[in-house]
Amino acid sequence: MGAWLVICLALPVAAAALSLLIGDRRASAWLTAAAASGAFAGALVAVFAYHASRGASAFGGSIRLDGLSGVFLLAVAFVYAVVAIYSVGYLLPGIGHVRLRRIYWPLLNLFGFALLATPVVNNLCVMWVAVELTTVVSALLVTSEGSDQSLEAGWKYIVMGSAGLAIGLLGIVLIYAAGIATLGDHYSPTFTTLVGAAPHLNRALVHVGFALALVGFGTKVGLVPMHAWLPDAHSEGPSPISAMLSGGLLAGALYAVLRLGAIAQGAVGASYVHVLLLVFGVASLVLAGFFALRQTNYKRLLAYSSIEHMGIISLGIGIGGPIAAYGAFLHVIVHAAGKSLAFFGSGGLLSRYRSREVDDVRGVMRAAPFTGVMVLLGALAIAGLPPFGIFRSELLIVTGGFSHSSFAIAGLLVLFANVAFVGLYTTFHRMVLSGEPPVEPVRRREQPLMGVAMLVSLAVLLVLGLWIPGPLDQLLHSAVGVIGGRS
Repeated sequence: MGAWLVICLALPVAAAALSLLIGDRRASAWLTAAAASGAFAGALVAVFAYHASRGASAFGGSIRLDGLSGVFLLAVAFVYAVVAIYSVGYLLPGIGHVRLRRIYWPLLNLFGFALLATPVVNNLCVMWVAVELTTVVSALLVTSEGSDQSLEAGWKYIVMGSAGLAIGLLGIVLIYAAGIATLGDHYSPTFTTLVGAAPHLNRALVHVGFALALVGFGTKVGLVPMHAWLPDAHSEGPSPISAMLSGGLLAGALYAVLRLGAIAQGAVGASYVHVLLLVFGVASLVLAGFFALRQTNYKRLLAYSSIEHMGIISLGIGIGGPIAAYGAFLHVIVHAAGKSLAFFGSGGLLSRYRSREVDDVRGVMRAAPFTGVMVLLGALAIAGLPPFGIFRSELLIVTGGFSHSSFAIAGLLVLFANVAFVGLYTTFHRMVLSGEPPVEPVRRREQPLMGVAMLVSLAVLLVLGLWIPGPLDQLLHSAVGVIGGRS
């Protein structure tokens, strides 16, 4: 397992270094696509061939892979791979408006490395460094179009993200301090060590530490009210980077919250962790649902959809019990695929209509039939319609809510998921199927690699909506056990 994880982490680092050295954009693009695909293959082997669901460590315990880390590793590795493939078709023909093309590929690979490292490192402080690296690298990618709006969005993102992570670091320090009396002054703050010692940790420090960690890392997750950076960054960045932010970066930060939550549950009880997750989850779901009804920028609409889905996952964990938690972890994977498809489709719209405004985009099905179909299917998928995987995961969370007597939470989820559906469907239906565009869209041939990335994302959504393979089912159950969802 350790060798495959090293391959998974080494490939993006090597691709970043080589693409920076060679400087040739075409070679860098293909090198990145190959490295990202190889990293995803390595993640699949490490997770499934070596039974990560049982838990395994490597390199003296510095790397740890179990059910929880395996779910998030698969999600971020998948997003990294499809984004790299899509970017080749998006940038090489000159479709995407990215001015900093020479450093786009090294930065994309560094972003992929940081996302892949976050769920597999066993040390709290190293995990924090990995999450902080995602902030620095992705902020540069958000600004890579060079417009005033993207520069403002990148600056806002890096200020708020770094401030949030500073609070998160303080939370980690307090959780570390909670173990000094039991573990000594110089112990290594690994997850395995702290989970094992959780019943003996200082409860007051853990209470405060987890609350700070939730607020800090929750800023990167985009939970309300720490979400203000997210709509700007997702809407102003290049479309493939928006997909990576939504499907990968938010998931990586959420992983940090859940890892620290597992320690807190052992120290102070599950109810404390669940209540905090429910509060932030409900706030995110409600605000995102209402904002989805009034967006005039289709990329900002997708950004608010990301906030909604992070709220849904938080609710799934906060409800407690195995069914809702299982649905939440499935939601991590299907949301990564669904939001990739949606943002890839938005990239096709932006390249043809040169506008992010809903009113400027009409008649997509006539101008670009394949893009139109993918955009509409992506909108339906993230809105939670069957037979897509997001419908299945949301249904599991609602079922878990009712089985756990959380009737009000389950009802709120159903209500505001439908509110978001109205906003998503009416907007994208109007753009794809209605009217003539106010300006003539750019006529160009559909790019095959962009289509491949969209079809792969669509396939994942359909397969997981209809069938969950046995190894993945076992991994999801294992993730539930890691956070104490079986109790």
